[in-house]
Amino acid sequence: MIGTSLPELIFIRISITFLRYTTPLIFAFLALHVLVQPASLLVTTWYNRSLLAYAGLDALYYLAVWLPYKRRLRRDARYPPPMPRAERRRLLKKCLDNMPDPEHYLRMWFLGAPDDEIRRENVREFLLWAFLDKGPERETEDDVDEVDEYVRLVEEEMHRTFAPGRGAAKCLRLTIDAVETTYRTMAWYFIVGAVDTMTHVLLAWQGFRYYAQARSALTSVVPLRLQSLLPGARSEGKDMAYWHRPHTASDKIPIVFLHGIGIGLWPYVPFFSRLARCQPRDAQIGVIAIEMLPISFRLTNDPLQKLEYLQNVTAILDARGWSRFTLVTHSFGSAVATHYFKSPALGPRVEAAVMIDPVSIMLQLPDVAYNFTRRSPQRANEWLLWYFASTDPGVAHCLGRHFHWKESIAWREDLLGLPSDSAPDSADLGARGWARRVAVCLAERDLIVDTLAVARYLAGGDDWRPSSTTLGPAAVAHHKEAEFISRDGIEVAWFPELDHAQVFDSAASTQQICNIVQRYCSTDVGTEDSRR
Repeated sequence: MIGTSLPELIFIRISITFLRYTTPLIFAFLALHVLVQPASLLVTTWYNRSLLAYAGLDALYYLAVWLPYKRRLRRDARYPPPMPRAERRRLLKKCLDNMPDPEHYLRMWFLGAPDDEIRRENVREFLLWAFLDKGPERETEDDVDEVDEYVRLVEEEMHRTFAPGRGAAKCLRLTIDAVETTYRTMAWYFIVGAVDTMTHVLLAWQGFRYYAQARSALTSVVPLRLQSLLPGARSEGKDMAYWHRPHTASDKIPIVFLHGIGIGLWPYVPFFSRLARCQPRDAQIGVIAIEMLPISFRLTNDPLQKLEYLQNVTAILDARGWSRFTLVTHSFGSAVATHYFKSPALGPRVEAAVMIDPVSIMLQLPDVAYNFTRRSPQRANEWLLWYFASTDPGVAHCLGRHFHWKESIAWREDLLGLPSDSAPDSADLGARGWARRVAVCLAERDLIVDTLAVARYLAGGDDWRPSSTTLGPAAVAHHKEAEFISRDGIEVAWFPELDHAQVFDSAASTQQICNIVQRYCSTDVGTEDSRR
């Protein structure tokens, strides 16, 4: 993630312009060429012929690949089976009980609309989508009674009564609203393919082995993946590719790594390298890094549904003989991790979890959805997020039609592996001990997640404020340490002055992450050092 300086803003805006308008810029250049030189010279130079050839190929790509993919974005979302009504009501109550700022909560889910434009019918429409996965046109008589009850609960929590009727406010309904994408020329996918190949080379150099999908999946990915053409091992999960580094450490448990939205595993190559250097050559912590191509800047098939995904992962873990492991996630990978936590089969095998820049904790708050999909970019890092992630066609399709917040949100009890009806801060927790060891790594200046709200939730109260150099010297003395153990046993590591994903940008912060991961891979859980 880049910073917010003026040079970075200029650089990212120029980069976006070239990637969006490569072919129009080529035609503009050639038209200028014709004006200053005879038209007969247009195709006589090699660079002009190259530019014409590229423009022709890009036009073909636009017609044959881009437009058909855009048509997919207009399909309706596929929803998971509906929750029972009682479970939906409990979820709403839990969301209302964990609202740091109710007015901000409501206003941002309505895209910053004035309070007097958020009326009863607007709130009903939002709740109908959020908890029943429906629009007003599909509402039934039973739904009317349920949603009216939810409106009353919201009014009680906010100590206000919504005005009758409908105002001008529009709510954010991620899986119903139109999917916004921005065009990127064929040159972008050449870059993605080159980075993908470089990632393959570097991971292979580090001792990883690639387990590809079946060759029949080769043509379902743009850009084509050269490594899938090579002879080699095939993944036991038929719909999922992964990287594997053997586990040789006798006093550690291996890692399953879930990456975030971005250019695949490329940002994590230094992390894997540094993690390997932390251990002797004959005592390496094993790693399975699962590829998720729909969020890796590719044009590819729909993401796997939850049950299909878990079946593929189980097949891979069983083939490796991993009965337990530490789950390490980054960003969007934390939302996928919730499936592991809640799975009756895989949940008990997750011995520990290290979640870096998680988006799944406090997902009921509007920050993640709004900042990722609706915010108008102003600063350099916001432009980077908007063009290269939020409006990437594959990512936008994944989030807008296949991401369901109710099955991705992670509460404290989910992280710890406790029953969903148990209170993780109950008095008998100490007697039970922690079902799962968990560390959560948060960046102070995260442009996606309200990390302060997440830290306070994990700490079990809003009196906690992290050590920071940006809140003023008078406040720093009263803040807690940058790392602490919550009353539930969850370790929170706070990274001052860093933005989302910047923990992987420097050697110092990457080493800190490696240290945390090593501790949570330790089989010696009887000492305090295994947590801190």
